[in-house]
Order: sequence, then structure tokens, then C-alpha cells
Amino acid sequence: MTHDSLGKPVSDILVIAITYEKELRHSFEDKFVAQLKTAGIEAVSSADVIPISEKQQLEKDAILKAVNELENDAVIITHMIAVDEKEIITRHPSINRSYYGHYLWAYGNSYQPGYSSTRITVRLATNLYDVKTEKLIWSGESATLRPDSVNQIIDDVIKVVIKDLQKSKLLPPKR
Repeated sequence: MTHDSLGKPVSDILVIAITYEKELRHSFEDKFVAQLKTAGIEAVSSADVIPISEKQQLEKDAILKAVNELENDAVIITHMIAVDEKEIITRHPSINRSYYGHYLWAYGNSYQPGYSSTRITVRLATNLYDVKTEKLIWSGESATLRPDSVNQIIDDVIKVVIKDLQKSKLLPPKR
């Protein structure tokens, strides 16, 4: 997690996840809200309080109306930046110290390239904004390597974000 912190502590957050799937948005936001509440922060899922268009786009007026009615002091927005796939080729190491032993190893690897695997990295960005000023007060980027499931990504990212917000003194420390 890399981050920039520019603000004061917050106590009541509107959580917004930007995703193309309505169910994924609900799941992410609900898990984030639950973990924030466990950390002693009031929070609400945007999916529960703001009407959304068919394009899954929230309107600014609807967000402002919700944060005013709910008296949120911050909005947190998470979205995916990228999914990177990288092929990794693993070769058997050379243990020969002689030139011919090394030659045979290199020759063998040229014709039998070893085995390959794919490393998948999912990168998400999370930004925390002050409601009154609409200014960014915290920004973080996470990278999850070899995720086994979408739920693992969600859980891992939320835990890291909350821990970093606590470390940055934007949330109360864990009790």
C-alpha cells in the first residue's frame, strides 16, 4: 500500500465502490462498512442510500443529498486500476562448475525451456475525501498478488486500507 495523507480524523464515511457489476459493488461496500464499524467508525454503503443509473454511475447531486442527510464527514471511493498478468518461466538451476557441465545445462534449457506460470496482480486505488471541502485527504494504492478469489481481494484490500488509515491517524487506532 502506498499512500498520501493530508487530513484530519474522520468519523462517519460514505463508502463507494466503482465496478461494472452491481452485486460486486454491494459486496465490496457492505464488507467495507462492516470492517469500518468494527474499527469504531460510522459508515454506510452508497448502494443502500443512493439510486444508481443503468450505467452504474452515481450523480453528484445524489451523493451530496445522501452525505447531508446522513451527516457523513467523509466519502471513500475504491476502484480498480489494472489487472496485470505476467508469464514467468522457471528453469532448472545450473549446479555444474565445469564449462561442459554448464554447456549441457544451457543446451538442455534451450530445448526444454522449463515450466511457466502466470502471476496475476490486481491493483486498486482508494481515495478518502472530506465532505465539506470535497478535497482529497488520503489516497492509497494496493496490489494483490495471485488472488484466489474476488472475496480475497476485497477482504485483503479493506484490511490494509483501514490499517493504513489508522496509522495515518485518520481513523481511531484499533482497540
